[in-house]
Amino acid sequence: MSRLPRILPLVGVAVGGVLAVKALEEVDAFPKAMATARAFAQDAARPAAKPAAKPAPKPAVAPQAAVKPAAAPTAVCAPSALELAKSAGLSPAELQVLQSLGDRRTQLDQREQDIDTQLKLLAAAEAKLDARLKSLDGLKGEIKALLGEAETKQAAEVDRLVTVYSKMKPRDAAAVIAQLDDKVRIPVAAKMKEAALAQVLAQMPPAEAKKLTESLARRYDAMRDLAAAAEAAANPQPTAAKPAPAKPKA
Repeated sequence: MSRLPRILPLVGVAVGGVLAVKALEEVDAFPKAMATARAFAQDAARPAAKPAAKPAPKPAVAPQAAVKPAAAPTAVCAPSALELAKSAGLSPAELQVLQSLGDRRTQLDQREQDIDTQLKLLAAAEAKLDARLKSLDGLKGEIKALLGEAETKQAAEVDRLVTVYSKMKPRDAAAVIAQLDDKVRIPVAAKMKEAALAQVLAQMPPAEAKKLTESLARRYDAMRDLAAAAEAAANPQPTAAKPAPAKPKA
């Protein structure tokens, strides 16, 4: 037993050396141990996560035999016109009068629309007619100007022929005038001086001289007849009523 106290210090030194060697070997693992400890401390500081909620249990499905069919909605009938009239205190006769007035109002509205349409069509036709009348008035003015120009040229041509036949010898002028148409020789003869016309008529055959003289005398008859017809058309005379035939005596 006396050796035991001496051995204990040697065992302590040996254990201390072994621990020192292990400590030197674990120097490199110290930072890793510190990092692990730090992470463990952070995890411990965090609040514990709530447990996930369990899904709600599904409702039990009742057997098909227990499910009752939904009741069909009841049909609601709209009140008739007669029932509405009774509720308003109207008699059937008054209801019929109101219905007829409503129908009449509808007819009048439709007629008013038709009249408005006709008025618009008439206005369009009137505008077109006015434009047409203006165009015709312009055309009438152009025709009138052309007729005036033609009459002026014709009068100048007649004057020139009068001068020509007046300068000719009476026998030669008579021979030519006797063969002309009345539309040409009557205006020429009408503008010739009396002395020159007398010499020409004296040299013409008697039948042609007679015809030319009568034509000159009646050359305004057609114009007078036209004027009389226009005046009669403008002022129509009322026709006298014929007397009723006498009834035979019994």
